[in-house]
Amino acid sequence: MVYNLGRALGVLFKHYIYFKDERFRSVKQYIYKILRIGAALSLTLCLALAYYAYQWLNQIGAFHLEESRITSLKHISFSDNSLVFDRSGNRIGEFFNRYQIFASIDEIPKVMINAILAIEDRQFYKHKGVDFSALTRATISRIRNGKITQGGSTITQQITKQLILTPDKTIERKVLEIFWALKMEKILSKSEILEIYTNALFLGNGAYGVAAASRRYFGKDVRDLKLEEAALIAGLFQSPSRYNPAKYPARAKKRQKMVLNAMQKAGYINKKQLKTALNAPLQYVNYKPVNYETAPWFVDWVRDNLSKVLGDKAKKIESNGLRIYTTLDPDLQIAAESSIKANEGIFSNLEKTTYIDTLNESGKRNNARIESAMLVTDPTSGDILAMVGGRSYKTSQFNRTHSAMRSPGSSFKPIVYAQALLSGMKWSDVIFVSPVNIDNYKPRTPESDFLTETTMLRAFYRSMNTPTIEIANKVGINKIIQLAKNLGMTSPIKNELGSALGSSDTTMFDLARVYGTFTNKGRKQDLIGITKIETSDGATIYERPLPSETAVTVVPEQLAFLINEGMRSVLIHGTGHNSSELAAIATGKTGTSNESSDNWFCGSTANTVATVWVGTDEHVAIPGNVTGGGLALPIWDTFLRKAIQTRPAPIVFPPKGVYAARVDSQYGNSSSTGVKMWFFNHQKPQDTESPLQSIQPHTSGVYRRVFSH
Repeated sequence: MVYNLGRALGVLFKHYIYFKDERFRSVKQYIYKILRIGAALSLTLCLALAYYAYQWLNQIGAFHLEESRITSLKHISFSDNSLVFDRSGNRIGEFFNRYQIFASIDEIPKVMINAILAIEDRQFYKHKGVDFSALTRATISRIRNGKITQGGSTITQQITKQLILTPDKTIERKVLEIFWALKMEKILSKSEILEIYTNALFLGNGAYGVAAASRRYFGKDVRDLKLEEAALIAGLFQSPSRYNPAKYPARAKKRQKMVLNAMQKAGYINKKQLKTALNAPLQYVNYKPVNYETAPWFVDWVRDNLSKVLGDKAKKIESNGLRIYTTLDPDLQIAAESSIKANEGIFSNLEKTTYIDTLNESGKRNNARIESAMLVTDPTSGDILAMVGGRSYKTSQFNRTHSAMRSPGSSFKPIVYAQALLSGMKWSDVIFVSPVNIDNYKPRTPESDFLTETTMLRAFYRSMNTPTIEIANKVGINKIIQLAKNLGMTSPIKNELGSALGSSDTTMFDLARVYGTFTNKGRKQDLIGITKIETSDGATIYERPLPSETAVTVVPEQLAFLINEGMRSVLIHGTGHNSSELAAIATGKTGTSNESSDNWFCGSTANTVATVWVGTDEHVAIPGNVTGGGLALPIWDTFLRKAIQTRPAPIVFPPKGVYAARVDSQYGNSSSTGVKMWFFNHQKPQDTESPLQSIQPHTSGVYRRVFSH
């Protein structure tokens, strides 16, 4: 302290001689400057006396600063962003209240430390919290120039000002700042102080700490910073808003030069390094939140589900440095997004003829925006592999895979036919097709199908409505609703026959669970997106249970197989015939709601379920006789062809207790030219021909291309 006070007096004397030798225009000006020098000397002496008073009062126990306020600063630096990773370990999201990436003092490169010390506190390792000589120089500089041209606060003082006190510019605050700084140096080590300083202070553009600033300004880890980049970041501590390179690149560059010159003067770099760094171009990056780059709707969904997964441990999710590992497959996510984008032309054309019942400023009806969404899951584990909540996250953040309630249309029918098979019916059962009226609603069925017979399988793969209503009426809508719940539907289903045609709104999550249960041999898995959560120090606070522990068998494996084979017929003979090439490995079902406001294709291989929806958020009719087979199926087809390149589909073998037979698709009798139908072992198709078979032309297993769905 005596040494620093002596240096401070030396600085004052030097400037006194300088002022004395100057030529002043008037005696008043000379006297005025002498008085200001005296004021600076008095201030320095007062600070020195305050220092000795603090030491004496502290020794006798008359002056106590709360040590807990200082020791708590150690934990500020450990406030860290929570990170989200996909199943391959790639970072796909981060949650934070303020953008902060903690870096320990050992992780911060020496070039960064040297840059900070050179410009902010060259005597950091020599002083005990306050550098009185620097404080005096700053005071004299302000007197001479009429403004602040250099700082006098140490790094320790800056921490007290920013994190303990207030930034008010008063004598009282300055004295307290010195007291706190002196106390801090007694409690914390130099390394701890420097770690707090480099992590907790704001450096502009939303970044706190040098590691966060490195990411924001240069898109790199702090350990990879070059000399010229470290110098720029070090220059931000004085005034992050004024020198923000994102807004004021010229100011930032000027400040960077000051830091580099200070580093050379302090001996941290030589003249050659100085010249190279001064001439090196600064390559800034435009900061793009990682949350928006890979799977934005999925990252949002993960955030919303953290509290459900963690329960009471979910406090301060954004800032406690969690490491959240998820089920997302990066390859399938890219495939899903690109498959929807591949149909942009179709969407744009539909928008020209699809309107909302509201008027714009010109008095014309507003065009509706055609939206699309896709959810991809693993039926064996419930893992969410890909999630696309809409055509553009920038346009709309609404997640249509999870939050939208839509009419499933005929994509609900596998549940109806599953209940029929459970009730003793079989695919070869024959139904006479006639018009039906449900509360003044007449389900749509091609006129060519009326007044004739059809097998239950043919009604299924052609997505015929009136036979479905007859089946639902026969087995009971209550049983169908209960089966839907058992299979994984959580949305309310209306107790009416119209629900058999998909009139009750549901979510894509519900449909993914249902189709996943059929694909997984009758075992239901809930959908899961988070596999493990760790703290920043590697402690596991959540880990998902094994799939074998969560699977619940809700229907017999044989029934699930029969339904899947029925959906394979959809691709071979029915409304999904445009994707018949995929029938060897895939199954699925189309769905179209009333007036085509919702269009679906829900399809799967043995290890992947992909659910696709196309429609409008306003539930308006889409003109042009569009269907799920025309809008959603092409997206699914494009996706699946990409998906099997990285996720090959396993071969599915029939379980014990079922067998296949050739059956006339329309009249239900055994026929060598018929379609392949699967039965329980105790069932068999009829052997006799229908009386109508001799008087009506039919196509047996040959497909007639007139469909409604």
